[in-house]
Amino acid sequence: MTPLDFDALKDMQNSANDLLHSPLVQQALVHWHEEKWVSDVSESSLRILEVCGISKDVLLLVKEHLQELQFTLRRASIGEPGIEGKITAFNCYRKKLKKETLKCLKWLKGMKTEKIITSMKDQKLTLVVDVLREVRMTSISTVESLLSLISSPWLDYSRTGKRSFMSKLVHVNLQNNSSDHDMYYDAMVLQSANKRLAGVQMAIEDLEVELECMFRRLIHTRVLLLNIYTYQLGTPNQLASSKSFRYI
Repeated sequence: MTPLDFDALKDMQNSANDLLHSPLVQQALVHWHEEKWVSDVSESSLRILEVCGISKDVLLLVKEHLQELQFTLRRASIGEPGIEGKITAFNCYRKKLKKETLKCLKWLKGMKTEKIITSMKDQKLTLVVDVLREVRMTSISTVESLLSLISSPWLDYSRTGKRSFMSKLVHVNLQNNSSDHDMYYDAMVLQSANKRLAGVQMAIEDLEVELECMFRRLIHTRVLLLNIYTYQLGTPNQLASSKSFRYI
């Protein structure tokens, strides 16, 4: 799985947007009539935006279920009945999330094989092609890693010869005549789970922020490409008049 290096991706995206904002690059694209390339790259950027949008929705769903699981743990800690049903529902949700994630990952794998024009007549445009290709592949790899990360089990892990956490939680809830040692062990299980979930929640919130910034920079790229494409079609719209800006 590719590491989630959002800083490197931010630098690449800003470099690509700076190039597309350059009057020299814009004029070269118009001069060499690269409408097909601009159109292909624009459509590719739209598909990446769609995947980012899906990832944002998945993150929100994960956060909601994470909060529900934390509530379930609080109920388990006071011995409230009915926890088994909550655990069963959570496991069903996790399987559904994994299934949807696999669909997205398959879609991303297909995007890697898309063919986009790479030969250019101008050296400046060759640089733009290289940078945008790198941004595209890194964006896809980042979303792949993110989806793989959020679909992995947060608590239901086990080592050889040991029960999974979920089975331990049900065991905690069902035991009515626990010894002092068992009660201490059960409290440690719940405390460990709560600590782990708190860490997951912080990580999810950080990912939300980074994904939103990535999404906004991709929108900026698409707007620049659409402006260039519109100009190429003969309907100028103040192509390079807007001030350069960056999302951080």
